[in-house]
Amino acid sequence: MCKSAEPKMSTVKLSPERLQAIDNYFCNYSYIEGSFATHSDRVLSDFLTPVIDDLSHYVHTSRWWKHIQTFELHELQGMARTIDEILDVLGKSSKTPEMRAKEQLSLICRRLDEVIGEDRIAAVIKERPLKIYWGTATTGKPHVAYFVPMTKIADFLKAGCEVTVLLADLHAYLDNMKAPWSLIEYRTRYYKAVIEAMLKAIGVSVENLRFVQGRNYQLGSHYTRDMYRLAAMVTEHDAKKAGAEVVKQVDAPLQSGLLYPGLQALDEEYLEVDAQFGGVDQRKIFMYAEKYLPKLGYQKRSHLMNPMVPGLTGGKMSASEVDSKIDLLDSADDVARKLRGASCDPASPDNGVMAFVNYVVFPVLEMQGRPFRIDGEVYSTFEQLKEDFINYKVSGNDIKYFVIGVLNSLLQHIRYEFSKPELKELAKLAYPDSIMDQPTPQAKQEGEKPIVHEMNIDDRIQLISRNLVHPSPDSLRTVLTKTPHVLWSVSLTRPPDCCIVSHVAKLRDFLSAGCRVTVLASDVLSHLDGCQVPWDFVSNIADYYLELIKATMTVLNIAMENVQFVKGSSFQEDKEYVLDLYKMTALVTCKDSSQAISSVVKDPNLLSALLYPDMMALDEKHLHADFHYCSSKYAPVIEFAQKSLPLVGGEPCTPLISDEMPSLLNRAALTPDEEYIGLTEQESQLKKKIKSAFCEEGNVTFNPVLSLVRNVIFPWLEKEKFVVVRTEENGGNLEFDSFSPLEEMFSQKKLHPGDLKNSVLEYMKKIIQPIRKAAESPAMKKLHNLAYPPPPKKAKGPQKAAGGDEFVPSKFDMRVGKVVEVRRHPDAESLYVEKIDIGEPEPRTIVSGLVKYVPIEEMQDRMVVVLANLKPANMRGVKSAGMVLCASAGEPAVIEPLQPPQGSRPGDRIVAEGYDDPPDPVLNTKKSDALAKMLAGFRTDASLRATWNKIVLGTSNGPLTVSTLKDAPIK
Repeated sequence: MCKSAEPKMSTVKLSPERLQAIDNYFCNYSYIEGSFATHSDRVLSDFLTPVIDDLSHYVHTSRWWKHIQTFELHELQGMARTIDEILDVLGKSSKTPEMRAKEQLSLICRRLDEVIGEDRIAAVIKERPLKIYWGTATTGKPHVAYFVPMTKIADFLKAGCEVTVLLADLHAYLDNMKAPWSLIEYRTRYYKAVIEAMLKAIGVSVENLRFVQGRNYQLGSHYTRDMYRLAAMVTEHDAKKAGAEVVKQVDAPLQSGLLYPGLQALDEEYLEVDAQFGGVDQRKIFMYAEKYLPKLGYQKRSHLMNPMVPGLTGGKMSASEVDSKIDLLDSADDVARKLRGASCDPASPDNGVMAFVNYVVFPVLEMQGRPFRIDGEVYSTFEQLKEDFINYKVSGNDIKYFVIGVLNSLLQHIRYEFSKPELKELAKLAYPDSIMDQPTPQAKQEGEKPIVHEMNIDDRIQLISRNLVHPSPDSLRTVLTKTPHVLWSVSLTRPPDCCIVSHVAKLRDFLSAGCRVTVLASDVLSHLDGCQVPWDFVSNIADYYLELIKATMTVLNIAMENVQFVKGSSFQEDKEYVLDLYKMTALVTCKDSSQAISSVVKDPNLLSALLYPDMMALDEKHLHADFHYCSSKYAPVIEFAQKSLPLVGGEPCTPLISDEMPSLLNRAALTPDEEYIGLTEQESQLKKKIKSAFCEEGNVTFNPVLSLVRNVIFPWLEKEKFVVVRTEENGGNLEFDSFSPLEEMFSQKKLHPGDLKNSVLEYMKKIIQPIRKAAESPAMKKLHNLAYPPPPKKAKGPQKAAGGDEFVPSKFDMRVGKVVEVRRHPDAESLYVEKIDIGEPEPRTIVSGLVKYVPIEEMQDRMVVVLANLKPANMRGVKSAGMVLCASAGEPAVIEPLQPPQGSRPGDRIVAEGYDDPPDPVLNTKKSDALAKMLAGFRTDASLRATWNKIVLGTSNGPLTVSTLKDAPIK
């Protein structure tokens, strides 16, 4: 070796911090000492001095001097670049801020498949370090393809970024149960150790890398609150689409796979980053985040996407496919065997081996300043190697042989780390030979001191079962051997109505039978039910509800010492509850949830609708209830709880099901307030509502007035008689001890609806008046104003015309409907009168002018599309509550009803993608041309699909279509 020249002495005094930074750099090369050949024809100091003049003294005198003399030229160049970057970070570089920012941006974005929001990244790095996070679900064992993100993390760190690695343990659990919860803690620790070893193997310091475990913030109340809010905005279809490339697709998808994209979006906010880094397979999740984070009030983030590395056998390199990947702890022989067995044919130059060389080997060699050398030929770029490979100048076997050497030199460091006893034991705990993760059933709490009661068990059963629509279950007797706990779940989706009197009267029965009672104001669930209750007011509404229930109990002289009043938000954001919720979503299919809530929630297509039955079930477990009391509407949800709660170690409650109060009307209401009698209704409105209530003579099948007598008045009377006041000429007064004789007399038309309504009005006045008086106290008025604040005053000036520029398709409440009955209009030959099921308690009556275009037999049982939020209108004496949407053509006139996609159900909402906000309660069509203007953008396209301004209309099952009419207006 030539004698080295004396290095030029530095005139710059090196600070201890600078010396430590350089020393750390050299330390990263210690484990590969001896892997470089000595070249005597280069003079080290002559090369180093011009590049790092101020460091030459340190290099010459340090313990690394002899070692660096063995480096080749390209290795010294790489080392010099790294030291130059150290100087840049230490502020000793001569580069301008603009030059540094441009270089940083280039370093951040190089070798990526796609960058979204590059302009935002450029703006940030001019002001401060960019904050980036990369998340990895702690599922299967990491493999060598993980070197792809590791090299980019190295780039980010070199560019001065603040990098966070999210060890996504909760995401791992949600991803189709790839990682059982009992193993996740071990696997998280394993992943951290592996990532640190990989970065050290390629010469990257991990001192400035932040590791965060998902469960440390993803189970917190603020994060959970945002998860609930997001679920109430997103449709099941959008959530499924976002996770399609990442979440494992199965025939019966689990709920958890739909939560996965939303949680990943929220991670960007809660990790307080500017950008998220991931594979290009996560692009749909990134787009999902860009769409929905602003709707939560958070800013968009930038997204950096790496290419996907094919497996050695051709497909995606996957931890779950052993032959497709090389494990980081594979032996040197296994590495050689797997690579030798992989195809590397010049006829298929994009094979798995060449992709691996491109995306893993070349970046790692660049990190180490080492060349890709085969038979003395050095390849500085992958493109040069690929060209020679295609032209048969270098063989696939030679490439594989070189890769084997590179990989084994890298993996040797990782094998060494994991040969240590503590990491060897960790690997066994994280990936045992067999897995068992069964929930442990949770014993119900016995509660406080037992309630003393004098009734025998048969009388108690009879009292508890009174006025329930289902017979008392056999388990009732067993539960009554102790002091049972009754849970009453109260929905807040409409203002308090007189049904509360019925339920409170039933609580009196439970308390008299020796039960304890919890009144649960389901504030979170009421928001999840189609956002009917605004998030900002839902807690205040729950407070008002509970105080009004207490007032009702006071009016009915019900003692409250054995009653507790709870809001859902007081425990549904707790860590234990949320963890149970995530566990349940990872065990329950979307189909099971959808079936449970199809007739319960306003919009079953929302992601939040799938969480609804899970949470009602978990309420039973976390409130330690024995009985769950609710109306018959919720019976499918209670049945769901019976099957699903044991999956998370819960014991299902005994259901106690009461009757469901129907709407006062047999038609579509203009406003929800028309359908029910408020608990504090003013007498003038009370009189008006009872007068207009549907009460057809002799009809006991659907009769809201009779329902008031059965469900509200008789329970309120308790043991008193119900008296119908009549004049002597109409037969005189009638007295009833129970509801059945009254119902029978009405069915026989011996009791006129007018006499019944008059008596019901007087009783309802007596029931409501003291409750209304209690609600007029200053404290209750304050609660009411917080819960239901008055609408803001309208701004002065001209109003915008209906159907103008402000119209968007989400204003339309378009629903899938099924024609269950159709007949000719008695007074108009061209009109049909249809009864259409759109998922409401009763079918809608709708009049359509389709007689000339669709035969009556084709209308019967037909699936159609209904515009459901039109103001009801008289059509030749028949009130029509909606419109069947059709495509139409001119001469000769042709009209075709829109066809919902296969698999649609009555009530499914139809939207244009990107326009899924809640519809208007009632469309403003006061002006004669308003509806026509709104419909102006609706047409079919060349593919027979229904569109609005070229955006396809559809449900989660697919687009709306027509049979033959292309490019035709819809009206």
